[in-house]
Amino acid sequence: MTDILVPTWPVAPYAVDRLPARWRPSRRLTLLMPFYRETEATLARSARAVAALDYPPELLQVLWLVEDGPGGAEDWERAVRVRAAVDRPDLDWEILRLPSMRPKGAALNHAFPYADGEVIAVVDADVVPGPGQPAEAVWALEQGYALVQADEVSERGVRLTARVRAAEDAVWQASVRGLARSAGVHVVAGSSVYAWAATWDRVRPIRSDDVEESYHWSLWLMGHGVRTGFLRTPSGVSSTERADAALRQRARWTRGQLRAVAVNWSELPARGRVLGAVTVGSLAARAALPVLAAAATVSPRARRLTAGLLVADALCVLGARRNAEYRDRADGLAWALVVPWHLVGSAAVYRALWEWARGERGWHSVRAVSGTGPAGAEVRPHDQ
Repeated sequence: MTDILVPTWPVAPYAVDRLPARWRPSRRLTLLMPFYRETEATLARSARAVAALDYPPELLQVLWLVEDGPGGAEDWERAVRVRAAVDRPDLDWEILRLPSMRPKGAALNHAFPYADGEVIAVVDADVVPGPGQPAEAVWALEQGYALVQADEVSERGVRLTARVRAAEDAVWQASVRGLARSAGVHVVAGSSVYAWAATWDRVRPIRSDDVEESYHWSLWLMGHGVRTGFLRTPSGVSSTERADAALRQRARWTRGQLRAVAVNWSELPARGRVLGAVTVGSLAARAALPVLAAAATVSPRARRLTAGLLVADALCVLGARRNAEYRDRADGLAWALVVPWHLVGSAAVYRALWEWARGERGWHSVRAVSGTGPAGAEVRPHDQ
């Protein structure tokens, strides 16, 4: 999670402007899609997205990943049911029962040997790729990229939290692309990403002792100068309606990224250290903001520092909002509340440090899991 110190304008260009009219995919593509304690609504949403993909079915392999044994029995049953409901017998669509799904890195390590595509994508359970996204990704890789990722557009939720989070997500996407343009480094997301199988081989085995396996990829790939890019066709991602769930998620991201920097720092080449330093510096600035705001009541210097950080944060938000495609992802009130939300979100940095000190490696759920109620409802945290 990049933050205050990251420019959001201008953003890096897309890897692909438009596909050539006569070009058709010729590469075998595998989608790895992990599911853990998901509702039937989440599985059905993913199944409809898979069925709608505009990619030659004879070149597409879909691997849904669920846990083996009693713990994953409901996921397996739901997956079989919703796959049958979309009626796509022409697709090579398999449901793999894996020994472990916690954390995601462990699931991917078990699943990669089953992937036979030249290109392999990792798509999370709550992420639905646009129909043309796979073809765009394969074309971009053929132009010399080693890895490309899609923006993720938050669905418009009902509650104010969801609306503000949609704006915050847009700022995050702009900051990732802005950082790539200004510093030549890229925070690789792990939930909507495509790469050559050979690129994945360079980061395997995936770290299975952390919740932010993709940030380990980021540091390694940037340190070794791998060419990465961004796709124009976005993915949809389910909204987070509850503030406490959003803060838990933010804490998990923060904990995973800080730990990744600490674990990898001694072995990182220069570009990897640039990315790590920007991340740590940004999070430190975020954590300092409430402390400085409290001190500003008695200290003129603290007032100046607080004002400077707030202005820097506001400029990041404005940098994202000036981009027309990001501007439309949230309403005006949501955009206006991003900076105050960031101030509240500073607590997540302290929670992340507390969890890290306690040795926690768990994943905080921000949507319903099997048996908990409707999709998008708040659930108690659990490990994944």
